[in-house]
Amino acid sequence: MGLKIEETQNKENVKSFAFFALGFRPFFFFAAIFSLLIISFSLVQFSENIILSSYYTLIGWHAHEMLFGYTVAVIAGFLLTAVGNWTGIKMINGWQLILVSIVFVMGRFSPLIPDLPHSLVALSDFAFIPLLALIISVPIIRVKQWSNFIFIPLLLAMAMANLLVHLSALGLMNIPIETGSRIMLYLVVLLIVIMGGRVIPFFTERGIKGVTVKKWIWIERLSPLSIILLLVSDIIPGDQLLTAYVALFAALIHSIRLFGWYSNNIWQVPLIWILHVAYSWFIVGFIIQGLAIFSINESQLAYHALTVGGIGIMTLGMMARVSLGHTGREMKLNNWMFLSFILINVAAVIRVIVPLIIPENYLYSIQLAGGLWVVAFLILVWVFTPIWIHPRIDGREG
Repeated sequence: MGLKIEETQNKENVKSFAFFALGFRPFFFFAAIFSLLIISFSLVQFSENIILSSYYTLIGWHAHEMLFGYTVAVIAGFLLTAVGNWTGIKMINGWQLILVSIVFVMGRFSPLIPDLPHSLVALSDFAFIPLLALIISVPIIRVKQWSNFIFIPLLLAMAMANLLVHLSALGLMNIPIETGSRIMLYLVVLLIVIMGGRVIPFFTERGIKGVTVKKWIWIERLSPLSIILLLVSDIIPGDQLLTAYVALFAALIHSIRLFGWYSNNIWQVPLIWILHVAYSWFIVGFIIQGLAIFSINESQLAYHALTVGGIGIMTLGMMARVSLGHTGREMKLNNWMFLSFILINVAAVIRVIVPLIIPENYLYSIQLAGGLWVVAFLILVWVFTPIWIHPRIDGREG
């Protein structure tokens, strides 16, 4: 009798494990965990001048893993969940999702394995993004949902940016290893600009009663175009003054766009204001980049305004929102996640704005901002890991 009860309890425990039920669950978890590891190890590297991976340079590993590791994990979790909603076709889960997860994790750890041939390091890391593009292309093409087809060439462009990193690391191309990561940065910003144009106005109108956002067709067309122009002008060697003008043009266009979405009432809803604030960090980054011709240090701060501020805050907000919505929970944050939202914004201010004002404290700014990022994501892991592991509370699949 006792054996039967134990068997029944084990079966119920297996059923209650939903970690691989839908893409956002494992990949948001991986994103959170790897961001903690990357930032923590990077702080040690910068302080002690330790090279963690012989495959990448000191800065190259940090930049690559935050973009092609952390950020790609968030993108994967979002697309492997959203494409199912868009197309009505069930996305991969179970053992298929486990295999895809293994491919991603292998790419994160392979550069750290001593004596592993560098060609295998490159292959293990490169494989994931094309695989993700293939997975989401099947349902999108099957239902001929051409409005969402844009994500497939975007992912393939990201894969090519990653290829540039590896060709540089392998000595097959005479370009700085950071070039591919910088291209990836702009591609991620482009993806967020495209996706943000859909979800931020929608969530704002839906989440705040009586609010109607404003959109202008010429602004909507110029918004992604401005990012593409900035990518080209920044990557191709040429006149820095042109890059500055393009960056300031992008700042103007996106300021107008964000102004159209804005309402004073957004500050009542953290899951909405976090997206607006994240988007505003892109504008800050463009402005700093426009002024970077006067100081080489400012160009690096511009990139961190785009990464720590724009990408970091946007991804944290979207992971919280998607995780709540796709597990049948109410769209409300607890106090701990509200604190996480505050901490990551403070981290961005310390990482980007403080060095502009007090440049002599640059190293301390990096350490403090990194520490705040770690705390913010520790809160995310603590709050959401049980949600990612267990089934939806409304009994539905996913």
